[in-house]
Amino acid sequence: MRMDATKSIVACFVTRLVLSALFPSLQAQLDKSVEFSTPMTSFRSLCEGVYMLKNGFPLYGGGVVHQSPLLILLMSFVDSEHLLAILYAAMDTVVAYHILALTRYFTQSLQIPLWLPSLLYALNPLVLLSCISRSSVIFTNVCVSSALLCAVQGNVVGSAVAIAGAGYLSAYPILLLIPLCGMGQNRQQKARLIAVTAATLAVLVALSYWATGSSWEFLASTYGSLIRYEKLFPNLGLWWYFFIEMFEMFLPFFKAVFNIFVVSFIAPITIRFNKQPFYAFILCLAWITITKPYPTLGDSGFFLSFIPFFQPLLGYLRYPIISCLLMLHAIFLSPIFYHLWVDLGSGNSNFFYAISLVYALALASIIVDLTWAMLRIEYDEGKPNFNLKLTQI
Repeated sequence: MRMDATKSIVACFVTRLVLSALFPSLQAQLDKSVEFSTPMTSFRSLCEGVYMLKNGFPLYGGGVVHQSPLLILLMSFVDSEHLLAILYAAMDTVVAYHILALTRYFTQSLQIPLWLPSLLYALNPLVLLSCISRSSVIFTNVCVSSALLCAVQGNVVGSAVAIAGAGYLSAYPILLLIPLCGMGQNRQQKARLIAVTAATLAVLVALSYWATGSSWEFLASTYGSLIRYEKLFPNLGLWWYFFIEMFEMFLPFFKAVFNIFVVSFIAPITIRFNKQPFYAFILCLAWITITKPYPTLGDSGFFLSFIPFFQPLLGYLRYPIISCLLMLHAIFLSPIFYHLWVDLGSGNSNFFYAISLVYALALASIIVDLTWAMLRIEYDEGKPNFNLKLTQI
């Protein structure tokens, strides 16, 4: 069993290196794809930041770079194409290892092979292509999976440092601190988690201030640009088309509303499923994935990799086939509709936005179905009874 688990980790690392070596032009193609790249996470933006840093230009002066300063500083030391491929493959392998470690923790409740979840992650095409595109999403995913694993193992400090790193890189994952607090065993642990997270964020921001030459400009260019949604860039999210059609005078109000919408369901999900904090964390992660302003298929691939952990609840799902078909429909048609709109000019923005709505509907149906399954297992008092039929009012 341990050998099979080790093979799944090795497979994750090898597949990414082999794919990068066999198709060297694939990275540039994926980096231009709106399904895997956004202005906030693209490898081009990261390379631009590295170039400006090395040549002494103001890092955030041109309005092109939106990556975190410490990430740019770290990447400035990786100047080889081969090292870049190894770095991204290693980061994705770390996530696969975290999933394997989580599977070992829940091995008594999961009736699946130990190696299966990590192997599914390794072979997940959404995660695989996101890694090949070298999107900075992968660094956020590493921090989130680290925070979850440390929380499950009772390592409060490690969980706090990891979730602070995720929030530093991408802002919205800091909301996952709420379900992490729900995983705390007592008030002292929860208070410690919040305190260490705040302290870590303060240190990261201070180091960023030092790395940018004693300037706070990075705050507006990274987190400010993200929260204010300054770049109306087509993507798979629900924001861009809405704000393109919005009158300018209403933009600040509705941007605030959309940000509140991202935050609004995190605490209710955590409170409602306080007896199932691990599942509550996954649902909160899914909610952020569907409502954030610049989502990618790498985000949804990361969330979907945790579906095997719901194995005891899968018998309660009501429409898994519909959810799968919706997701496949969105994945295959989104690049086609974008090509028709932007490249050929034979379509329009409604084509691509329609498929982004299908993508959102697919994720929403998965979230609703998993929520129903969790409610049903509570109703059956932890003993699955798939023959009992209930009517939802």
